[in-house]
Amino acid sequence: MPVETYLAANPGQTADRYQLTVIQEGDHWTSTLARVDDAGVASSAKVAPRFYGLTEEQARRKMLTTLENQYEDVRLIRES
Repeated sequence: MPVETYLAANPGQTADRYQLTVIQEGDHWTSTLARVDDAGVASSAKVAPRFYGLTEEQARRKMLTTLENQYEDVRLIRES
Protein backbone atom coordinates (compact mmCIF):
# COMPACT_ATOMS: atom_id res chain seq x y z
CA MET A 1 0.00 0.00 0.00
CA PRO A 2 1.27 3.46 -0.75
CA VAL A 3 1.96 5.90 2.05
CA GLU A 4 -0.90 8.39 2.22
CA THR A 5 -0.74 11.99 3.44
CA TYR A 6 -3.89 13.58 4.83
CA LEU A 7 -4.83 17.15 5.65
CA ALA A 8 -7.04 17.32 8.74
CA ALA A 9 -8.79 20.48 9.93
CA ASN A 10 -11.44 21.86 12.21
CA PRO A 11 -13.21 25.16 11.43
CA GLY A 12 -11.24 28.18 12.62
CA GLN A 13 -8.09 26.19 13.37
CA THR A 14 -4.85 25.54 11.51
CA ALA A 15 -4.88 22.35 9.47
CA ASP A 16 -2.54 19.51 10.39
CA ARG A 17 -0.89 16.99 8.06
CA TYR A 18 -0.62 13.29 8.84
CA GLN A 19 1.08 10.36 7.15
CA LEU A 20 -0.76 7.03 7.19
CA THR A 21 1.30 3.90 6.59
CA VAL A 22 -0.10 0.37 6.37
CA ILE A 23 2.24 -2.63 6.28
CA GLN A 24 1.76 -6.36 6.27
CA GLU A 25 3.15 -8.19 9.30
CA GLY A 26 2.75 -11.92 8.93
CA ASP A 27 -0.93 -12.83 8.84
CA HIS A 28 -2.25 -9.33 9.62
CA TRP A 29 -1.88 -5.68 8.59
CA THR A 30 -0.72 -2.79 10.80
CA SER A 31 -1.42 0.93 10.38
CA THR A 32 0.53 3.81 11.91
CA LEU A 33 -0.05 7.55 11.87
CA ALA A 34 2.60 10.28 12.14
CA ARG A 35 2.35 14.06 12.03
CA VAL A 36 4.03 15.63 8.97
CA ASP A 37 5.79 19.01 9.01
CA ASP A 38 5.54 21.70 6.31
CA ALA A 39 8.52 20.19 4.48
CA GLY A 40 6.71 16.85 4.22
CA VAL A 41 8.89 15.06 6.76
CA ALA A 42 7.07 12.66 9.09
CA SER A 43 7.79 12.90 12.80
CA SER A 44 9.31 9.83 14.41
CA ALA A 45 6.75 10.12 17.22
CA LYS A 46 3.49 8.37 16.40
CA VAL A 47 0.29 10.23 17.25
CA ALA A 48 -1.97 7.20 17.65
CA PRO A 49 -1.54 3.61 18.72
CA ARG A 50 -0.97 1.01 16.04
CA PHE A 51 -4.13 -0.52 14.64
CA TYR A 52 -4.31 -4.06 13.34
CA GLY A 53 -6.58 -5.58 10.74
CA LEU A 54 -7.06 -8.86 8.94
CA THR A 55 -6.96 -6.92 5.67
CA GLU A 56 -5.04 -3.90 4.46
CA GLU A 57 -8.23 -1.87 4.09
CA GLN A 58 -9.44 -2.78 7.58
CA ALA A 59 -6.22 -1.52 9.18
CA ARG A 60 -6.35 1.64 7.05
CA ARG A 61 -10.00 2.39 7.91
CA LYS A 62 -9.38 1.95 11.64
CA MET A 63 -6.71 4.65 11.55
CA LEU A 64 -8.73 6.99 9.34
CA THR A 65 -11.64 6.70 11.76
CA THR A 66 -9.33 8.03 14.48
CA LEU A 67 -8.62 11.14 12.40
CA GLU A 68 -12.27 11.57 11.43
CA ASN A 69 -13.27 11.46 15.11
CA GLN A 70 -10.87 14.32 15.92
CA TYR A 71 -11.28 16.53 12.85
CA GLU A 72 -14.29 17.75 10.91
CA ASP A 73 -12.53 17.71 7.53
CA VAL A 74 -10.06 14.95 6.57
CA ARG A 75 -8.78 14.90 2.99
CA LEU A 76 -6.25 12.76 1.15
CA ILE A 77 -3.68 15.12 -0.36
CA ARG A 78 -0.97 12.72 -1.57
CA GLU A 79 -0.14 9.08 -2.17
CA SER A 80 3.47 7.99 -2.54
